[in-house]
Amino acid sequence: MAVRDRPFERTVTLHKDNAKTTGFVFKNGKITAVVKDSSAARNGLLTDHQLLEVNGQNVVGLNDKDIQAIISEGGNIVTITIMPTFIYDHLIKHTATSLVKKLMDHSVPDL
Repeated sequence: MAVRDRPFERTVTLHKDNAKTTGFVFKNGKITAVVKDSSAARNGLLTDHQLLEVNGQNVVGLNDKDIQAIISEGGNIVTITIMPTFIYDHLIKHTATSLVKKLMDHSVPDL
């Protein structure tokens, strides 16, 4: 049995618009901008938060191109899990880099 307590994380469900965009911009996995009147803005997505999961798939340590591909292939509804950047940076600082980038499971979850 596995118990996951994630008090600093938030999950947000976004709907793509006619241009197949969700309404937010990210760099190095960090949300840097939210488009006004987009699904991201209406659902309370905030800047200065780190992307952790997209549609249940762990994206920590992936480059932006790979994350964007997961979002693009995700269908019209995309669920993302985010964490405030200052907490994420603290956790990453105290975790070995090899654990984050090499050993994390980035496989597609069975939903």
